[in-house]
This record gives sequence, C-alpha cells and structure tokens, in this order.
Amino acid sequence: MIKRLSLKNSILLHSKAKKVMPGGVSSNARLWYDICPIYGPCSIFIEKAKGSHMWDVDGNQYIDYRLGFGPVILGHADPFVKKRIREYDRKGTIFAFDTALEIQVANKFRSFVPSAEMIRFSVSGTEATMHALRIARGYTGKEKVVKFEGHYHGGHDYLLFSTASGVSKVVGKPHPTSLGIPKALEKLIIVNEWNDFESIEKTIKKHAKEITAIITEPVMGNAAAIPPKKGYLKHLKDLCEKNNIVLIFDEVKTGFRLSKGGAQQLFGVKPHLSTFAKSMANGYPISAIVGLREIMEYVGSKKVFHGGTYAGHPISLVATDVTLDQMKNGKVHNKIENFGKTLMKGIQDIFHDRKMHTVVQGFPSMFQYVFTEKEIYNYRDLMDTNLDLYSRLQYLLFNKGIIFDENIIEPIFTSAVHTKEDLTKTLEAIDECLPIVLKSKIHEVQRF
Repeated sequence: MIKRLSLKNSILLHSKAKKVMPGGVSSNARLWYDICPIYGPCSIFIEKAKGSHMWDVDGNQYIDYRLGFGPVILGHADPFVKKRIREYDRKGTIFAFDTALEIQVANKFRSFVPSAEMIRFSVSGTEATMHALRIARGYTGKEKVVKFEGHYHGGHDYLLFSTASGVSKVVGKPHPTSLGIPKALEKLIIVNEWNDFESIEKTIKKHAKEITAIITEPVMGNAAAIPPKKGYLKHLKDLCEKNNIVLIFDEVKTGFRLSKGGAQQLFGVKPHLSTFAKSMANGYPISAIVGLREIMEYVGSKKVFHGGTYAGHPISLVATDVTLDQMKNGKVHNKIENFGKTLMKGIQDIFHDRKMHTVVQGFPSMFQYVFTEKEIYNYRDLMDTNLDLYSRLQYLLFNKGIIFDENIIEPIFTSAVHTKEDLTKTLEAIDECLPIVLKSKIHEVQRF
C-alpha cells in the first residue's frame, strides 16, 4: 500500500497565494492539476533543496528529476557556486556599467560552443529567443519565421504559437497559445511538423524570399525529449545556407546539458545563431544570444537594438563562470552520462519485463518514457500515446517521493550529483507503482 503524502501546508499556502497572485503561482507551469485531486489545481511549496533532493513545506523529501525545469546540472546549492557568489556579492550588486567578468565568461563560453563567435548576455530564455529573431530580421531584411509544432521558445508573442499547449487541428496553421497575442502576428509565422524532410523543403521553396529564420529546438525539450532524425538538423542548415535564411538553435534546454558544447556539438551542426540559458549557471537567471560574427555585429553597430538593466548581471555571471569551470574537465558530463544511461536502461527493463510497449527516448541528461508501440518523431506522435497511463504512474511516484513532471512533455532531467541510492529508490518505486496503475483507473488511483 502506498501512503499518500500530506500536502496540508502547501495547500494552505496556495490558497493564500491565490488571493494575491493569479492562479496562486508566479509561472503557469508551476500549477499542477492532478497532485491535489480533492482540492483541484495546486502548487507544491518548497522549503529547501540540496544536491539531488528537495524538501517541501510539509517536510516531504523528494528525489528531484525536474531540477528547476533543467537548470540545476551540478545539483542544488552547489558549494563551489555558493562560495564564489558570497565572495563576489561583497563588491556590490549591479553597476549600470560593464565588468571584466563579462569578457572572462564570454571567452569560456566561446571555448565550449562551436558557433559562439560573439555573445550577448541577457536574463531569460524568452528574452534570448526574442532578441535572436530581431537580430535575424535585421541581418536578412526579411520578416517571416518558420517554427515547429510543439516547440516552445519562450513567453513572447512572436513565437508563442503552436506550442505544446496549443496545436491547431490543421497541420501548418499557426495556433496562438494564449489570449492577448495580436492576430496580425500570425502572418509572420509559418508552422511545420518537425522531422519531416519533405515538408520543410516545400515550405522553403515556396516562401524563401520572405523567411528570415528557421528556429528549432535541436531536441524537443518541451515534448518528451524527441530527438532529431539522422541528418535532419544538417538538412535545415543546408536549406538555410542556400536561401539566405538564419538557422537559430534554441539551446535553452539542451545547452551544456547534452554535451559541453550543447546539441550543436553533439550533432556536428553549426547554426548561425543560438540561444542558451538554463544549465549555464546552475539555476541563476542568465541567458545568452550567440552566433557568427558577421550577424552578431549588427547588434554592436547599433543597427539592431539589444539591452536590459539586468543583462550580464554580475552575480549570475559568477555562477556561470563557476559552472563552466566545473564542466571543463568532462567529469560533470561523465557522471550525468553514467547515471542517466543506467536509469534509462533500468526503466526500460521494468517495462519490458512486464511486456509493456514503451519507448524510452532522449539522452542521459534529459529523456522521457512514453507508452506507445511506435517511434515518436513529432508532437502529434506524442499526443497519440497513452498519456493517461503516464499521468497515473507519475501521481503514484510523486507520493513515493520521486519528482517527475506531471506533464509528459517535460523531460526527466539528471544531474552530476544523483546517486546510486537515488537510482535504486527510483527504479524500486516504478516497479512497485506500475502494477497498481495497471489494475486501476485514474479516479481510483487518486483516491488510494
């Protein structure tokens, strides 16, 4: 019998939060719908986190595989990051001038990322993709952009179409993910299904003179870590090269996580522009727009505007500096690779032993398991899988202290500090919960 966790204090805090914050949260993604089935949508309030574990305000301890939606690659409260930040914080917080630290971090960044000839720092992934589009438009003089169904590129109006939470029934029709997005912007968006060689060729052939950029996650970070088909990213690069189109890799999730140089290093494809954020500072707010010198210099020449009070914030730069230093010798990624591979295999073995049709897809640092009999190549394939079974299993795992995301679109993330004990507990929990899920319906699981 699995004991349901007490969430009394989280529920109380959420009820108070709803009086002062819409939905009771600061980000819609933090609102979970199935964790508190009796009380409706709720948010879990965290008291502290260290290493690979978190503790909520009710004292429940969790093995964390969300890791802040991916940023925490070294583990929560990394001692080296904390030490350097305490030292630097004595100097002040923000100056409205530059610091030598920006140059130092930019050069380290360049040594990691193949396409980073020049760099501009910003604060969030949303800002980075927004500015990358502006730079591409300034460089090419064209305005339309190609994006792919199920790819999320931040919360700004220009790309908040046909994301994981808003896909049109009609393939290729831009579908706004939110109210409040000007309808006029639909004319600037062309939507394609991902991993479809023929479809993107037809799109480019028809609209090449209007398209400024193709923006893509090199791995679908907001759709259960769907990898690209062999040669697909190179195919996009070749199409862009032939048609004066800027290829933008949104590496907000994959950057420094799939490898030291991100997905572009792993797959051997060098985009014209890239955006980074999450894992570069182990959880501190910072992002970067990087790219080829001839394109990025459109910003420095004042032809394209980029700015921000908190861009290149010293504290976040210190966190980036320390995080990159720890990644430099390869030990961080070796630990993640070993743990992630073992976890992926262990999960697959559990499902295989029970003769369940399951695809475990992605990479050791970010992956997901999907209940299906076929390969998953795009967002529509993902939506055609057994999402209900995933949700029911996740609900029971949560009550065993295993934090996967409630929604299958979010990958399972691993860090350099997940342990053998974490691995054993996670696999044992899945093995224990699976038979209960298979014998129950969702309302029965939630009443256990």
